[in-house]
Amino acid sequence: MSERGSSVRGVVRAGALVLCLVGMTGCGSDGDKRIIPPDEPEIPGCTDIGALNFLRSATVDDQSCAYDTGRVYEIEFFDVGVEAGTRQVKILIQVKGEDGQGVPGLSSVDFVIAENGRKLGTEANLSIDPGSTPNVIPTVLLLDISSSVEGLIPQIKEAAISLVNSKNPGQTFAIYAFDKETELIQGFTEDIDLLTDAINSIRELGLFDSTNLFGAIIDVADSWQDELSVDNIVDGSLIMFTDGFHNADPGLRVQDAIDAMVGTNGRLKKIYVAALSSPDLARGPLQQLTFDTEGLFEADDITELKDVLLQIQEEIVDLSNSIYLVSYTSPITNPESRTEEILLKILGNSEQGSDGWVATKFNSKGFGD
Repeated sequence: MSERGSSVRGVVRAGALVLCLVGMTGCGSDGDKRIIPPDEPEIPGCTDIGALNFLRSATVDDQSCAYDTGRVYEIEFFDVGVEAGTRQVKILIQVKGEDGQGVPGLSSVDFVIAENGRKLGTEANLSIDPGSTPNVIPTVLLLDISSSVEGLIPQIKEAAISLVNSKNPGQTFAIYAFDKETELIQGFTEDIDLLTDAINSIRELGLFDSTNLFGAIIDVADSWQDELSVDNIVDGSLIMFTDGFHNADPGLRVQDAIDAMVGTNGRLKKIYVAALSSPDLARGPLQQLTFDTEGLFEADDITELKDVLLQIQEEIVDLSNSIYLVSYTSPITNPESRTEEILLKILGNSEQGSDGWVATKFNSKGFGD
């Protein structure tokens, strides 16, 4: 030990801990005084925020993550937006089951979010916010009234009226009829009385013996445009009734109809077909038209048409109600422009592929101002 006032060097070690005491040299540059912690300990556990047994303190995944085998959900991402003043982050998604059908009825407790790798806690106020986004469901009903259904028009009208009477809030219908040409019977409206009167006005006699099936789809394809953003949701569908096949214009093909149904957002609009079984029914092209929705439904006879249309309506409503606007308050209060990362999952979801979660980014400029 040197005399008082002379240079003193001392290092106290406790495991990996190095403590530099006041007056000590050699523990940092120019008398820097630092306390250096040990390496982070390895804590085994489940590190997946979507698992039922996620352990926040775990640093090493031990393959123990547990999931709900009854939940096999695919999540499709549409949009993300922010409100800097309130630090609100909104994510628009759709949830579907293994069968491709919509999964309605989820709530905020079903979703978990990590921001920049850290799972958000209760202070984030995660919520499902359907009321802040307009939700419009335009639905085109396109009815084949060529001569092959002459004598069946009253039953077709009855089934169509049952369909419009089952409309969902926000759903509007437009009614078209076609044989060799396409005729607008009623433009988009929520008014059931107007729709009923329009359906009842469809002619029952003097029907033409030609079916411009692909041409009719092309004619109505631009009657609406889908939009899926945090600011506006327009989620439309085409329901077509037919009992036959395209024969009016040999130059048109299935692909022409499908191409026409691609919206301005680059997505294929939803197509459903209510087909009436007959010797002339061309199932192959109809299956091609509905490949994206698996939406070909066949009635064995005219008495089943009502049930088929209502089944299609149920699928449309479920898909619309499976669109979720997930909102939360970001903990970030640094107003500088910076890219933040989001990981969104459904609690317990057994789908572990890339379709089972959403990874996206947003800019936090202005947060905390």
